[in-house]
Amino acid sequence: MVWFKRHILMVAFLLTHFVLSAQDHVATDTLAKEVSTLDSVQVSVLTCTPGKDLYAKFGHTALRVQNVTRRVDAVFNYGCFDYNADNFVMKFLLGKTDYLLGAEPFDYFIERYGQMGIGVTEQVLNLTEVEANELLGLLVVNLRPENQEYRYKWLYDNCTERARDMVEKAVEGEVAYEKAPTAMTVRQLLRQCLTDSPWTSFGIDMILGAEIDQKVDRRVQMFLPDVFRAEADEAHIINNKGERTPYVKRKAVIMEETNEADTPHPLTSPRFVFSLLLLAVALIGWWEHIKKQYCLWVDVLLHTAQGVAGILVAFLFFFSEHPGVSTNWLVILFNPLPLLYAAWLILCQQKKRKNVLAYVNLAVVAGFLVTMAVCPQSFDLAMWQVVLVLLVRAVAQTERLKVKNGKLEDSHT
Repeated sequence: MVWFKRHILMVAFLLTHFVLSAQDHVATDTLAKEVSTLDSVQVSVLTCTPGKDLYAKFGHTALRVQNVTRRVDAVFNYGCFDYNADNFVMKFLLGKTDYLLGAEPFDYFIERYGQMGIGVTEQVLNLTEVEANELLGLLVVNLRPENQEYRYKWLYDNCTERARDMVEKAVEGEVAYEKAPTAMTVRQLLRQCLTDSPWTSFGIDMILGAEIDQKVDRRVQMFLPDVFRAEADEAHIINNKGERTPYVKRKAVIMEETNEADTPHPLTSPRFVFSLLLLAVALIGWWEHIKKQYCLWVDVLLHTAQGVAGILVAFLFFFSEHPGVSTNWLVILFNPLPLLYAAWLILCQQKKRKNVLAYVNLAVVAGFLVTMAVCPQSFDLAMWQVVLVLLVRAVAQTERLKVKNGKLEDSHT
């Protein structure tokens, strides 16, 4: 956001000349509608490769607008946000983050992304002069302080979809996307993007519910920059006379990606880690059965972790406006209640009481395992392993219900 504040005055000055040259003596309120003198304006879609930071994992889209006559070259970017704004993290969790349309010289844009090792490809759009100037007018109007902000929705209204929609508004006709459609869900698309970040994929998969497991059409799939880029390559503009022209005039790689691809080690993946955990709790349960003892700390740690994760899942489920989080079936198992159950286990151990809630816990975990198989939500294999871990411990708790001299007697003795 610092770069945006630093350059906005200069960009505003440049854009003033940019627009006035494109639309001679046109009133400010009708810049987007009336054109008396057209400059040579070229519009491009810029697609950025994924970055290292979480917010950049899926890439980025921006619009480059060049006024060849006035030698002005600017990038309009719907992905600006102020991380230092008040309560940014809380607003983001609640799905109430407002993003901004920003503008900066093209050279600055390329310099910033180059420093992050991100690659940039350009697709020059096959717009008429009228359409290109119309788009410029729309963007400038959108850049006004009263129009800059918009409520960011990562799936239905993000920086890529905003750029796509602005171009479509300027086209005199319609844009026909003709790439062969693929029947995919949003979850499948996200997993494809995060193959090099398995723990990030697991975390995102955990907080998103059944809404993203429905097959979506190509328009929704274009929330991902790479999908929009591929669709644009094969799209056509059909004008009001029915004439067809390619959407993209030419394309080029402006800057190569320099980030090295992450190669996660299979032994650190969630599936391998939770496989080891499942094996460990099974062995601990066998040892408890043989020795007639109870490892309280195992259940306390597991239910504490379950409850902490459940705080996030439940918070998003009940309070967030983010798409997908309010249909998450995992809230049945991951919520704050396991924290209370962990405290209950400690109390039972200290007071030598029978854990009368053990059968309730077993019923909840076993019932959810069945639910996973029949509900409309897709779960990663690692999540199945997590639930099996909880099930093994739930069974172990029901077998050892009596406390005597610091040891647990077998439930059948």
